[in-house]
Amino acid sequence: MKSKNLLNKITIIAMFSALACAGTFIQIRMPAGDFVHLGNFVMIIAALLLGGVAGGISGALGMGLYDIIFYTSKPSTILRTFILKFLVGYLVGTIFRLILKKDLNSKKLLYILTAIFLALGILFTILFSLGDKSNFGFQNGLSSVYALDDSNSFKISLYIPIFSYLFSIGSLISAILSNKLTKRSKAALVAISCAIFINIIGEFLLRWFLEGLMVSDFKTSLVVATSKIPGSIITGFISVLLSILIYEPIYRAIKNVNLFEDDTKNLINEENESLENDKKDVIIDEE
Repeated sequence: MKSKNLLNKITIIAMFSALACAGTFIQIRMPAGDFVHLGNFVMIIAALLLGGVAGGISGALGMGLYDIIFYTSKPSTILRTFILKFLVGYLVGTIFRLILKKDLNSKKLLYILTAIFLALGILFTILFSLGDKSNFGFQNGLSSVYALDDSNSFKISLYIPIFSYLFSIGSLISAILSNKLTKRSKAALVAISCAIFINIIGEFLLRWFLEGLMVSDFKTSLVVATSKIPGSIITGFISVLLSILIYEPIYRAIKNVNLFEDDTKNLINEENESLENDKKDVIIDEE
């Protein structure tokens, strides 16, 4: 039985890894050469359904395979993907289950996330306003330029504060309307938002460090890492939005089948309470 369960888990992880790789092919190119994709979205769904370790492995293998195919000459890119995607997938699944298990106050956590993304938006608004905007326009990626020296300059994109504010507004609205959300949805939203925030910061820091280490030029790698932030933050925003919209229907569709050996069923009794309330409403209507 144990060997059968292990085989089932390996098969399901392999399936999500393939879907994460395929999701990375679904992309929109950014002006700086980076792209927005759906690989993170698949990884998040895997982490919520299967747990942190399985979700992390699915994301690392799936998006790592994409990088192996297209970035064989850039080992730093492949290494960054394997490290970061495993970490992000692991955090989504772990934080989600921790919130349910400890019955943490999701509403308070959403307010904290609102403050974090608001602060990030204000910071980049200030940085954007102080830079050189003499070549500002769509053809330049709506960016404000900072010159490091005669040959290196980095850009602060307007997309960064815009999507930071959108994250903040979304978290605030979710906190205000939290009484209308299920515990599972609130926990998922907090877990995904925390992990996506770490993904954005991690993408920047690892790209700066690893690529700088490879070429022994941290100034140039800083320029590259900064230019990729808009793609990371927009991908994160889309991943959060799609995951929240799709996770709950998927969970409710498969919860009775127990296809993924769901380990969150006994963490909350919310669904049983909902069924009892529905039965009471039916009895009242009949009377």
